[in-house]
Amino acid sequence: MADVSLRRPRALTIVIAVVIALFAVSGGVATFYTDLLWFEDLGQQGVFWTTLVSEWGVGLLFAGVFFVIMYINLRIARAMAPSVVLSSTDEIGFRYEMAIQQIREVIDRFFGWLLLGVSAFTALASGVSMSANWVDFQLWLNQVPFGVTDPQFGKDLAFYFFTVPAYRIVADWLTGALLITLLLTAAVHVLTGAIRPWARLKGFDPHVKAHLSVLAGLIVVVRAFVYWLDIYDLNFSPRGQVLGASYTDIHAQLPALQILIVIAVLSGIVLIANIRFKGWKLPAIAFGVWIAASILVGGVYPALVQQFRVDPNEVAAEAPYIERNIEMTRLAFGLEEIEVRAFPAEESLVASDIAANSQTIENVRLWDPEIVAQSYQQLQGIRPYYDFVDVDIDRYEIDGASRQVLISVREMNVGQLAEQAQTWVNQHLVYTHGYGVVVSPVNEVTGQGLPDFIVKDIPPSGSGILEVEEPGIYFGEQATNYVIAATDLEEFDYPVGDQNATTSYAGTSGVPMGGLVTRAAFALRFSAPQLLFSSYITPDSQVLFRRSLAERIDALAPWLMRDGDPYPTIIDGRVVWIVDGYTTSSRFPYSEPVYGDLNYMRNSVKITVDAYDGTTTLYAFDETDPLLATWRAVFPDLIRPASEIPDEVREHFRYPEDLFRVQAEVYKTYHMQDPQVFYNKEDQWALPGETADGTGAAMDPFYVLMQLPEEPAEDFMMMMPFTPRNKDNMIGWMAAKSDPEDYGRRVVYTFPKQKLVLGPEQVGARINQDPVISQQLTLWNQRGSGVLLGNQLVIPIDTSIVYIQPLYLQAEKTAMPQLTRVIVAYGDKVAMEADLTKALAAVFGDGPTTTTPSVDGGDTPVLTGDDALLAQELYLKAIEAQKSGDWAAYGSYLEQLGAVLERLSGLPSEPATATP
Repeated sequence: MADVSLRRPRALTIVIAVVIALFAVSGGVATFYTDLLWFEDLGQQGVFWTTLVSEWGVGLLFAGVFFVIMYINLRIARAMAPSVVLSSTDEIGFRYEMAIQQIREVIDRFFGWLLLGVSAFTALASGVSMSANWVDFQLWLNQVPFGVTDPQFGKDLAFYFFTVPAYRIVADWLTGALLITLLLTAAVHVLTGAIRPWARLKGFDPHVKAHLSVLAGLIVVVRAFVYWLDIYDLNFSPRGQVLGASYTDIHAQLPALQILIVIAVLSGIVLIANIRFKGWKLPAIAFGVWIAASILVGGVYPALVQQFRVDPNEVAAEAPYIERNIEMTRLAFGLEEIEVRAFPAEESLVASDIAANSQTIENVRLWDPEIVAQSYQQLQGIRPYYDFVDVDIDRYEIDGASRQVLISVREMNVGQLAEQAQTWVNQHLVYTHGYGVVVSPVNEVTGQGLPDFIVKDIPPSGSGILEVEEPGIYFGEQATNYVIAATDLEEFDYPVGDQNATTSYAGTSGVPMGGLVTRAAFALRFSAPQLLFSSYITPDSQVLFRRSLAERIDALAPWLMRDGDPYPTIIDGRVVWIVDGYTTSSRFPYSEPVYGDLNYMRNSVKITVDAYDGTTTLYAFDETDPLLATWRAVFPDLIRPASEIPDEVREHFRYPEDLFRVQAEVYKTYHMQDPQVFYNKEDQWALPGETADGTGAAMDPFYVLMQLPEEPAEDFMMMMPFTPRNKDNMIGWMAAKSDPEDYGRRVVYTFPKQKLVLGPEQVGARINQDPVISQQLTLWNQRGSGVLLGNQLVIPIDTSIVYIQPLYLQAEKTAMPQLTRVIVAYGDKVAMEADLTKALAAVFGDGPTTTTPSVDGGDTPVLTGDDALLAQELYLKAIEAQKSGDWAAYGSYLEQLGAVLERLSGLPSEPATATP
């Protein structure tokens, strides 16, 4: 009975272990199967199989080679075992030999299996580790030449991008494989008694010594190959003033590596030849010479050259290598195509000049995207479970003119459902999608100082300007949960009063649920047994997962760097996301890295994702990029040619913000092309807001729709001003065009160095110090509201710079900012008025300026009838607006009241004046 009771727990333990193992294996199988279904749904099963075969192929290849190396050497060591090991006369040696003899007697019966198991285990570990490097080998096998050579060795850049990384991986792997083999082989020799540690050097059998000498010699020869690779990696040396091979690298480190290659090869040969000699004298000499050379030739000599030859004459010594760095860095980041123009930065603008630039003025962005997002949420959120994740900027043809607009998508956030409503059915079958978009012009406001929407509400109303025919948002920025669509349970579509409109997904994209096997696979993948038992789910139901843009794109093309600001567009009545993809590297010779090790970047891919059905398309936007061409060779069906980009999509391409930031960051230093000026950093720039200690926040680049100086037409572009390093005045600005005709064309305007042009920080200080403005800001901040200042925009007009900054008021209890004032600064004038037209008039005079919408929705009323009664009425309205926190209306009523009181007093109404 006791035996039976003991067996039951053992049997139960085995059963539990088997069940756990099955679950673990089944989870992996389920993920594999559902991943395959997902790639097939997108028509990209080639990506799935190429990745799988490459990963497994690399793993199996290196595991096989490792196994052969290990097993053959262990078998050789086993064959060298002496038949008798009891030969020692001293007590310690005798006891050791007795222990070895006993071990041999125990393991002799299964020693062969032990060697096989050890070899298989280490080979498997090696294969799994190496399988992660499949990308490097695929790129190496499919590499496309750059057509550009490095300035030091004359190698095509593809050699550094693809060949050197693959060779180094192999060299490191081979070193590790031989070293592990050497150690385990030595252990076998010890266990078999072929090596007797107690006998010191005499304890080595000649055959054992020969065996270990060959392995050690091969390791040293591989090290010589690593030295050869190190020669080419001098192109990435950080020793000099800039990245790349410096004077010391070329004149000291390079010869040192060449010498070390010779010494390493000779040392390896000596170790291998030692099989024909007795003792370890030759290997000891070879190792001693190698180590001494590594220290003296490889370390001490370059340091002496740097200290005594380069440091006292650094400018002259490093100038040729700095010049290389400048040239290659500008090439790596695409800066060589930037056009540089002089900008006079004059202060001669008058009202007629403002009127002549009406298109630019009419598209000045008065709504800050980060600030207006709060108003969007309050005014168009409709329900708590709808979120506006981000507000983006784009342009559309409206009433025959290109208009700059703000656009945002109303996404579903099931986490905001009432707690009792957060059931599995609601989260995955009912509340499956967001609904609609919201669009408002960047410069228009309502009478309450709020955004003036041209696409709004649920269902979306486009006022005949922009119509959204398919408003369902199943794919977006925050759609991270899976959903089951097209079930027998109607999906929530949008609220209608106290009822809800329902729908059923009709898209072609999505993985069909199918039969029991597919159901079980998804149930395991999502840890959701409800998928197996829910009666709402039918074989025709579709599983939508990887619905967020990040998950979707990263699964298809993990080698792409995504831009951090995807944006929605309305194209043919559908909401389509556009995402910029970058090919990047850290392997561009002589190119200075930024943001870590990034030293090459191209906006090679544009990606579109349909917000309703998830159709994802990758377009080769920069087909001249060799890195992209190499990836296209690896995945030939993944990326479509640029010629297939629809015109209606191309019209909404923007110069991407992340690329612009990187290029601006690099250009701060690399606009200097003279090596001596570069060395001294005489003309280094900075971004507005940056500080030397790194505590300041740099100004964000911004999109504008404007006409550049000397350009024939307006263009949608991104801009960024520059300031001198450690100074706040403005020194220039960069613009990058986005419209199809001139996409990617970049222009840098530089200011006269003998003229002081106020920068954004200085203008901001002047605004805060203005007595009229500061007094008004203090007053507003003390009356239950807060003042929010929007982005300060630097607007070039003709040959001058005008600063424009919107001002918002926000009640303490309601996060709904109202556009209340617009500040304009030019030269020594600053004005804050109710709208942009008035602010411009205050600065430039009452000439024929262009008309922009007023924050109060209209002009001051014409005074008719009893002015006293009108004054009383306006006063009462102002008090009511103050009580309700509507500061835009409050300011408007006060202005109108002032006009009435001036009429009553018989005094002429004076125009607003600019404060110096």
